[in-house]
Amino acid sequence: MPEPSRAANGRQSTLTPRTALIATFCSLLWSGAYVTGKIAIGTPDAPGFGPFRLAFFRFAIAGVLLAAWLFWRNRAALRVAREDYFAFFRLALLGMGLTYVFNYGGLALSSGTAAALIMASEPVWIAALAVVFLKERLTVPRLFGIVFGLTGAVTVVLSTQKSGGAGGAFPLLGNILMVLSLLFEAGAVLTVKRLTARYSGMTIVTYEFLLGSLLLAPFAVWETMANGAAHPTNAAWGAFAYLLTGCTLLAYPLWFRLLETTDASDVTLFIFLQPVVGTLIGVALLHEPFTAWAAIGAFLVLIGVWNLTASGKQGGRL
Repeated sequence: MPEPSRAANGRQSTLTPRTALIATFCSLLWSGAYVTGKIAIGTPDAPGFGPFRLAFFRFAIAGVLLAAWLFWRNRAALRVAREDYFAFFRLALLGMGLTYVFNYGGLALSSGTAAALIMASEPVWIAALAVVFLKERLTVPRLFGIVFGLTGAVTVVLSTQKSGGAGGAFPLLGNILMVLSLLFEAGAVLTVKRLTARYSGMTIVTYEFLLGSLLLAPFAVWETMANGAAHPTNAAWGAFAYLLTGCTLLAYPLWFRLLETTDASDVTLFIFLQPVVGTLIGVALLHEPFTAWAAIGAFLVLIGVWNLTASGKQGGRL
């Protein structure tokens, strides 16, 4: 999901019922990304695309379609200064290539419910890295947010340490991989701050998709050579269609259009819908386990994110 901090050029206007409805709609779409991602990746009993082919096809198709849209509607938005080439490449490497190799690789081993709870802690990792690498001031609310959030994330990771079960074959390993993906994604958020001052959110995300899919291509090729051609079930095709159209082609443009007129700190509050709804979907549709320790971890994560949101640190994406 796109981070509000990636589109720091919001216009500081008040949240209206219409913008609140759009923010809710986007957040609800992204809430389903965890479970549909799990279905699209597939299991031995219900084959899908596999983690790397799913990531490649999702973002390659989306990148081409968004680039075509910008070429038709605003060709100037595709122009990038030469001095920013490496920044775009670094963004794609961190925010797309490495992030989704670990994210979808972890999701294949764990559950959509665990993914929803772990990914909710993204603002915490962003804040922690900003303090370490950007030397941002460690205020009391931010410190509490980081401590609560990291404690909650670790609790969620360890809550599914028993291998097997409805969630995945190796849930602890999968959860650790998803946490590592958050570190790469948090690095991408810090990297992109320079670009948001010069380019629109749609320009940034289009090139991130295009370059990121090129970086994901070797993993998709390796996956095909190792496992053979994919034979996704109808459910996996439906999940892929949802990820491509709902979570990517529909939600991203709506979100960035929203950030052109609304303060990012206002719409960030709606990220709290994603772990809650995502967890409910995972439990209801896939009958995934949701333990008391996972609930405690989720509560700590939400407290941490709330503290960070109140102190001005935002984030969140799938």
